[in-house]
Amino acid sequence: MKLLNKILVPISFNESSAGVIKQAISLAKLFNSEILIFHVLPKLEISKLNLEMIEKGINKKLDQIQSDMVSEGVRVSNLGLLSGVPSLEIIKASEKNNANVILLGSGRTVETSKSDTSGLGETAKDVLRKSSKPVWIVNCGQKEKTQYILCPIDFSKASERALKNAIHLSRKMDSTLHILHVVPSILDFYLSILGGSEEKKAEKIKTHEKKLEKFLTQFDLTGIKYTKTVKQGKVHQIILETARELEADIIVLGATGESINPKLLLGSNTELVSREFPCSLIVVKSESIIQPMIDYQISDIKDHYELGIEYLNNGMPEEAKENFLYCIELDSLYTPAWEGLAQSYERLGKKDLAKEYYQKAKMINEKLWQKKVEAELRTKHDILGKL
Repeated sequence: MKLLNKILVPISFNESSAGVIKQAISLAKLFNSEILIFHVLPKLEISKLNLEMIEKGINKKLDQIQSDMVSEGVRVSNLGLLSGVPSLEIIKASEKNNANVILLGSGRTVETSKSDTSGLGETAKDVLRKSSKPVWIVNCGQKEKTQYILCPIDFSKASERALKNAIHLSRKMDSTLHILHVVPSILDFYLSILGGSEEKKAEKIKTHEKKLEKFLTQFDLTGIKYTKTVKQGKVHQIILETARELEADIIVLGATGESINPKLLLGSNTELVSREFPCSLIVVKSESIIQPMIDYQISDIKDHYELGIEYLNNGMPEEAKENFLYCIELDSLYTPAWEGLAQSYERLGKKDLAKEYYQKAKMINEKLWQKKVEAELRTKHDILGKL
């Protein structure tokens, strides 16, 4: 089962390209993904001869990049040279090739990656705003080992998708996940009118802490190193401040999907964070980075059981549950499936059902053991009778 099948990497040949290529190779190794590389050549007012020379030179460079990546032990497809408006061609390529994620450079250099807050280049901005695919902006200062991932959430469906992806990445990268919820400071004014604003603020924080606890019950955080925090203030400022305090390597944000009005596309806070982010940034839209793809034929009960276990190991108890249920339909006495089902419900926070199915597995095992003992006794009795 593959969780991240295709990584789209537009090669821009600028200073941030090396960091993007390095990150793509690291991801491909981690998830056994295929990397798709290409370059978009904008319209140039030059002679045909010069254009042919430029195209030849770019294709040669793409071939070399492909060769270097393959030597690192990853699968690479070279889509070659595309022409047109870069952002539009990148989005088209991501849809045509069904990419899981688009990797782009931040446009910063290694020297300025921490201090430069000038925001993204126009191509990256357009892709971030208009693509329905997840977009991963790679900061040039990205460390080789991802230690800290920050995921701000606001209890929306968009932040739910973002957190699911952040959990998967944290699990695979063995990183610490920091879950942040910010209570907007716009509430301060209204609370001050009521009087006792400090007490009201503290009460509001406690209310949101309870909401965060309830929100997190739907996620499988088994085996994840994580912390959770509720802060109050201007949302984008708190996100940026927290990222700097934690020295986060990646911020994972949820945003809305494709929109007719690009200015409304990301949501104001995501838009503001994308202007000043101090580390790599992942924006998850209507599609997730992590999309399980079964790359082998499931033929029998053992295959379904093993797939269920694989889903559990990757933090997908809902998908695991479906496979264990299928096993039980095929053979109601298949105890590993009952145990797997119990474990799935346990991960989903349904303790009563988990207990019931663990008990069911135990009863079946005892019944099967009793039958085995009786069969052995009958065999011995038959042998003695013949003697």
